[in-house]
Amino acid sequence: MAQQGEGVNPPDTTRPAQAALAPGLTPYPRMLAEPLERRLAFARAALFWERFWPALMPAAAVVAVFFILAGFDIWRFTPVWLHWLLLAGFAGAFGIALWRELRAVLRWPDRAAAMRRLERVNLLQHRPLEAAADTLSAEQQDPIARALWSIHRERALAQLAKVRVGTPEAGWWRKDVWGFRAALGLLLIVAWASPGEDRAQRLSDTLNPGTAMAPGTLLAMEAWITPPPYTGKAPLFLTRDGKPVPGNAAAPLTVPTGSLLKLRLAAPPSGFALKFGKSEQALQAIDDRNGEIDLALDLTQGAAPVLSLVRRDKVVAEWPLQVIPDLPPQIEMAGEPKTLRRTELEIGFTGHDDYGMQQVRIEMARDGAEQTVSVDWPTPPAGAGEIQDKQSFDFSEHPWAGLQVQMTLVATDALGQTGRSAPATVTIPARRFIHPVAKAIVEQRRDLALRPGQWQRVVTALHGLSLAPERYRGDATAHLGLRMSAARLKLNRSPDSVAAVQTLLWQTAVHIEEGRKTQTDRDFQALMDKLQDALDRNADDSEIQKLMQEMREAMNRMLEQLMQDAMERLARGEEPEELGEDEEAMSGDDLQDMMDQAQDMAQMGDRDAARDMLQQMQRMMEALKNGRIARMPEGRQQQGQRGQRGQRGQGQQGQMMQEFGEMLRQQQQLLDRSFRRNQQGQRGEGQPGSQQRGENEADARQQEELRRRLGEMMNRLGERGGQLPDQLGKADRAMRDAREALRRGEPGEAMQGQADAMDQLRQGLNQMQQAQRGNPDGQAREADSRQNGRNPQRDPLGRNTTGYENAGEATQVPDLAPVERARRILEELQRRAGNRERAPLELDYLDRLLRRF
Repeated sequence: MAQQGEGVNPPDTTRPAQAALAPGLTPYPRMLAEPLERRLAFARAALFWERFWPALMPAAAVVAVFFILAGFDIWRFTPVWLHWLLLAGFAGAFGIALWRELRAVLRWPDRAAAMRRLERVNLLQHRPLEAAADTLSAEQQDPIARALWSIHRERALAQLAKVRVGTPEAGWWRKDVWGFRAALGLLLIVAWASPGEDRAQRLSDTLNPGTAMAPGTLLAMEAWITPPPYTGKAPLFLTRDGKPVPGNAAAPLTVPTGSLLKLRLAAPPSGFALKFGKSEQALQAIDDRNGEIDLALDLTQGAAPVLSLVRRDKVVAEWPLQVIPDLPPQIEMAGEPKTLRRTELEIGFTGHDDYGMQQVRIEMARDGAEQTVSVDWPTPPAGAGEIQDKQSFDFSEHPWAGLQVQMTLVATDALGQTGRSAPATVTIPARRFIHPVAKAIVEQRRDLALRPGQWQRVVTALHGLSLAPERYRGDATAHLGLRMSAARLKLNRSPDSVAAVQTLLWQTAVHIEEGRKTQTDRDFQALMDKLQDALDRNADDSEIQKLMQEMREAMNRMLEQLMQDAMERLARGEEPEELGEDEEAMSGDDLQDMMDQAQDMAQMGDRDAARDMLQQMQRMMEALKNGRIARMPEGRQQQGQRGQRGQRGQGQQGQMMQEFGEMLRQQQQLLDRSFRRNQQGQRGEGQPGSQQRGENEADARQQEELRRRLGEMMNRLGERGGQLPDQLGKADRAMRDAREALRRGEPGEAMQGQADAMDQLRQGLNQMQQAQRGNPDGQAREADSRQNGRNPQRDPLGRNTTGYENAGEATQVPDLAPVERARRILEELQRRAGNRERAPLELDYLDRLLRRF
């Protein structure tokens, strides 16, 4: 037997069972192959877990210590720099622990290791997994050996029939032989069982250095909502004594849209945010211990948003709000506009706005017009709710005066929202011109506005009017206005240029119609506008007082001008308009009293009443300008008629003024011809050389003739003893330069000298007129002094006040122009009325004379 056994080769159990297997095949019998392979796969996974899980023990210990410190809120007592240092240390320790432990275990176990685990778990001996998978060599033919191998394999397969994978072992005891993990777990439970609702906040403070509040820190805040200034509402406070006032969802706080929330926090601002509806904004840091935020409250987050202060998603304070929208204003005309005082249009409106209107304007439009006309309402009434107002407007200066327009009122509130009234068809009152030339100018101005394409007809008409200066008393200003308007229309027809021409034509027409009174009116109106503007913008008292004083002076000049105009009308034999039954005669004292009242109201702070008083005074002045004065005594009218005859003494001076006007007209013609030839030369459309030289030489001779006439007029002025204006000498030199340029055949160079000559002639003429008004001849002064002698037995007109037996005595009338004479009479009346020591009868008579004008 032994010999036979010696001939048997034992199986090689040291080689791997899978070595002889092709990939995907199993050496086990078919009935055990699938269960065994599945258990081997599970065993490999369990073996990987048993290696991986203990490797996490050091890193888990680092995390446990970190969360224990966070649970006990240790970071509240830690400086920020140390907090950052500890965070970095924990992160480094965690990374090192993972790297050292996992680098050796992050490999999938092989098949042999899985077999060893199954044998160890199932207490299998002699490695039955390998024995069942092993095979006998093909060279072994001994029957006894084969029988023994078969018995051995059957025993191994019998052991494998009940093999199991087993539960994976944690294996932490191998890394923590002293059991520290139990202590860490207990501390972790204790640390996170106590904080309650502060768990998330403490964890957030742990991960965000500097956000943890030190022990004993009090959370104090001040929050208030400021409504827009135009609402007039008081601020709404959301805190009291540094603590938030709890909101009430059933009765939310109502705030106007556009309100501004201001919140000041006495705590480290990091982590705090303000929520308004769905939007959220972080607080801005004032310093390390204080924060703030400004937030506009509008309707973007809905009509009923919730305002809340949060810290790391925890609500610190909350206020339900209701945002009130600002509705657009509503406005309608209060009845049909009606005409007052010839040229004024009275317009009223009723409107509504929740916080008051900021602006009201009038828009006028016409069919076919490219642009609308917009006029601001002087002073919209203040206050919310129902608003009513009525104002008078003078649109007579506009080119649409006398025409029908579509008028609309537009109201604007503080947010820029607008409301419009229904359009109304209104005829704009037009000023009635008496002078034929003024009427013609206004008609051409209207044609230019309505039919701008026919500007050539307007230019022709204006040129024709300028060729007849005798029709407007040879007024040089009117003549220049006509010529300049025609020239500007030829050169430039842009909207701005046409508007400037229309303004110039209106000023020229008014100048022809009213003369120098127009400037007085403009000065008075300009001061009135300045004073109204100062009251509207709440200017300081010093500016108001200065404008009030200037207004007094302008009003006195206006009254003086009205007196002079009245005397001129009487001198022409015109009857003054009678006062109506319900009208009373006004005096300068009445207007001064109104001025005093307006000044007192402004000083007391009642600016609205002061504005109303000024508007009433302006209406009274307009009534005076429109001729509403009391009838004068018959004797006074006769005196005015005699004064008209006395005006003839100024004939010589007037003739010289006419000569200056004619000289200006001829100089303008020369300038026009030079301009035309210069334009033709630039475009290459000029006449042949000989013909153009002839025209230049003819104009040079005419220019020399004008220069000669100017020299003669200067000689006559010198013989009369008058002072020669320097401008006349400059005009002479400019004419000489123009003559030389024309002789050289250079009309473009001549234009400069001709324009300078016209400008100097106009300035010299104005200076001579001012000298004439300020220094009348000696004979007139002597006659005036005789009339105004200080005789207590005579009235202001030189008549006897003791009886009427000498009423037929001749009263000398000064040989003065009516305007100058009226001014002298008015000054003397005011001087004598100021002497209260005169007889009561004379003072009463003087007061009645002044009151009528």
